[in-house]
Amino acid sequence: MNETDGRRQRGERARAQVLEHATAIASTDGLEGLTIGRVATDAGVGKGNIQVLFGDKETLQLATLDAGVVHYFTTVVEPAMALESPLARLRALTDGWFDYVAGGQSPGGCFVCAASYEYRARPGVIQDRVRGHRESVRRRFRDTIAAGQAAGELRADVDVDQLVFEIESFRSNANVAFLMGDMAVFERARRSTQARIEAALA
Repeated sequence: MNETDGRRQRGERARAQVLEHATAIASTDGLEGLTIGRVATDAGVGKGNIQVLFGDKETLQLATLDAGVVHYFTTVVEPAMALESPLARLRALTDGWFDYVAGGQSPGGCFVCAASYEYRARPGVIQDRVRGHRESVRRRFRDTIAAGQAAGELRADVDVDQLVFEIESFRSNANVAFLMGDMAVFERARRSTQARIEAALA
């Protein structure tokens, strides 16, 4: 391994370490709760190192948002999308979200839900990135439902956009309920999601 590769690997490890602490902070305190000083203290590194790795606060916030999404993607989305049946993928995507939130892997619940609440009235680069992540979620659901229709697993007359809207609505309600400790409502949202998919079966 040459010196350049060694520096790159050390930089990647340092970046991953910082983002692990940054996502933990942002999960409960929001992306606005991130400061270079606070992240440096939590990660046990110098402020200068954070600035070298990320430059400024906004870049750190964007990287933290993306890191939270990537963690969820590798934990829930990738295994779900590897399933052969579109219906199995749809069920794994929906049930997997509830399991992920209930499991406490992100203390503040769904990272994208939290960022959506936080930046709903704050136009700018971060809001644009959040909007992009939200649209990726919708597109994944739309494509999966359409594939289920094409495979004959879901009814052809199902309104795809309406089903996606309802799944997202149940998620939003469930996320707030989880954060407020109202697990009865959280589980009601889970059951409602499952029932809505059952009602769409061919």
